[in-house]
Amino acid sequence: MPKLIPELRERIIAAAKVRVLQSEDHDFTTRQIAEDCGIAAGTVYNYFHNKEELLANVMLEDWKQCVERMKTVGKEAEDVSSGLRKEERELRVFSDRFQPVWKGYGKQPSVSVFHPRLVRQIMEPVARLAERFGLSPDETEVQVAAELLLAASQRETGTLERILPVIRKILA
Repeated sequence: MPKLIPELRERIIAAAKVRVLQSEDHDFTTRQIAEDCGIAAGTVYNYFHNKEELLANVMLEDWKQCVERMKTVGKEAEDVSSGLRKEERELRVFSDRFQPVWKGYGKQPSVSVFHPRLVRQIMEPVARLAERFGLSPDETEVQVAAELLLAASQRETGTLERILPVIRKILA
């Protein structure tokens, strides 16, 4: 079993993030990341099973910050609709930052693993927002609202406005 160095794991993630954010197509090879870190190509696989896992880790910190901002804007919202708009905007900012990686998210085989996790994390700020304004949706209703919010953030601007009445009815 190879000796793992925590700092090297973080260096690999940082190098991959630079590649993702600075390249036009947001693509890279693990060999490029290894070269950027001054390590052998195989060393990357001591820390990540595959490129998809590395990509997930690249986006993880930004995702956590996105969810935290969703919670914050929900606390500051004037009403449910404005809160949902602000939460969707945070999702859209995240999505736009990692485009086309994020846009290709739905085409990845691991979506069945990652998608439910993402929705669960979005559910918390949506539920808090609803409760703040005296709504008491059950878990399934919050899940559907979170799904719709995530979907709206992936579509053209204005999608949320068209489905906002539906989300409001679901949360009521």
